[in-house]
Amino acid sequence: MADEEEKLPIPPTFLEKLLFYTTATFVLLAIFSLFAFLFLVPFVIEPAFTTIFMQFDPVAALCVTTEVKQLFGVSNCSWASCREGCTKDLFECTQIRVNYKLGYAPNISATEYEELIRAERSLRKDYEYENYESPIDKIDPEMEQQELEDIAPTGLQGEDSEWYFTGARLFPNVKGCGYPPILNCTVFYGKYKPIGNNYTCYYSRIDPGLVITELDMWQNTLNLVYAMAIPIPSFIISVIYLTFAYFKIYNTEDESEQAPLQSDAEAMATGDDGKPTTPGSDTFREDLACFGHQLKLQLANDKPKDGFESNSPPISNSASLSGTKSSFVNA
Repeated sequence: MADEEEKLPIPPTFLEKLLFYTTATFVLLAIFSLFAFLFLVPFVIEPAFTTIFMQFDPVAALCVTTEVKQLFGVSNCSWASCREGCTKDLFECTQIRVNYKLGYAPNISATEYEELIRAERSLRKDYEYENYESPIDKIDPEMEQQELEDIAPTGLQGEDSEWYFTGARLFPNVKGCGYPPILNCTVFYGKYKPIGNNYTCYYSRIDPGLVITELDMWQNTLNLVYAMAIPIPSFIISVIYLTFAYFKIYNTEDESEQAPLQSDAEAMATGDDGKPTTPGSDTFREDLACFGHQLKLQLANDKPKDGFESNSPPISNSASLSGTKSSFVNA
């Protein structure tokens, strides 16, 4: 009964339980924050940065749908105006092109608005116009004799044109893709696909041929802050705690448990005089003799007496003496 009571496990203390649950919490927090960040990179962080870098004009432009194409095949579908899912391949796509002219903020006059348009269309000082080679100079003479079809001009227009840009690509957002219920391509095509529809849109100053239908820079910035300010600090704090716990808290417990074993090993390795114990030293010989004596006593105590007496035949001193005497007489 005493041995069974000694073998009962010692229940953990409150501090040990607190340390265990705290460590488990930080481990799970580090795992979930890492996977959350990897999930948010392609769906939130990268589109938000792209929207900022493309520098969309916050003043809405006036767009009109001018061309719609329904194409099939991966080679023909290099882009689509709307697609549900940002990772799947395109085998069928609908491309919408629009013409747009710049809108103006309500706090400026029409004269100031005209000056802004002229500034947008003016020659840039940082562009090398002298080294520009016109593609007309490179036309093959045989091509000049052929009659070319009349193609509507696309791109930036001159001051005499009603439109600022023609043939721009229309997207719901900067990536042109999303997932329901945030983006529903059926509703998008139903609203913007009909030829001649007028609506507001937002063009990019970096790529004027890119036009989106919705722009909310405040919400875009807020999503970017949430996507980076929550998982990244959570992961860093978890890693710092786990590193501290591994090198300081748990390492101290292991050292305290190994201290008695280390002291016993040092005591066995050195004698009473503090010198190292070797096979030729007196201390080693004394310890070996003491160990042998204790081993003999232990074996003698453990050996059953009844079994020893039953297995060995009884020998009497008188019988042995009489047998010895008779043998000498007969001789």
